[in-house]
Amino acid sequence: MQKAIYDAHYTAIFSYILYLTSDKELTHDLLQETFYRYFRNTNKTIENEKAFLLRIARNLVYDHFRKKRLLKFFTLTKDDRVDTAPLPVEIVTQGEDIAALYSALQQLKFSYRETVVLRYIEEYSVKEVAKILGCSEAQVKNNTARGLQKLRLLLEGSDE
Repeated sequence: MQKAIYDAHYTAIFSYILYLTSDKELTHDLLQETFYRYFRNTNKTIENEKAFLLRIARNLVYDHFRKKRLLKFFTLTKDDRVDTAPLPVEIVTQGEDIAALYSALQQLKFSYRETVVLRYIEEYSVKEVAKILGCSEAQVKNNTARGLQKLRLLLEGSDE
């Protein structure tokens, strides 16, 4: 049963942690710790395994950066996001847009970044994000709106 849970959620938890850390080695360490804590502490059936795993992962990432007092969460490069095979002009342009998006995400407050990633990259509902983050739906909506507003300004080249 543990292997089935691991296999079912590995990719989603890995990508979530990678979005927040942009460090593959750290991602693997935190991913391992996430599943370790999940299996160590679950003696009963969990209603939403993925949400519970995401919450553990989020807390581990947050604790890591809080302890280290690091502010840099996103430094994904174009090479991390785009296939290295020869690309048509449209895909190269799209890759540049993705790089610009991740650069702008790096400049957002962590709480805004977190909700934007969960809502629009991981595609969770407001209710699911609230459950994962342990906050109200109103707070998720506010952080998402503020994060998107700041992203638009950053992507347009203005910082205010």
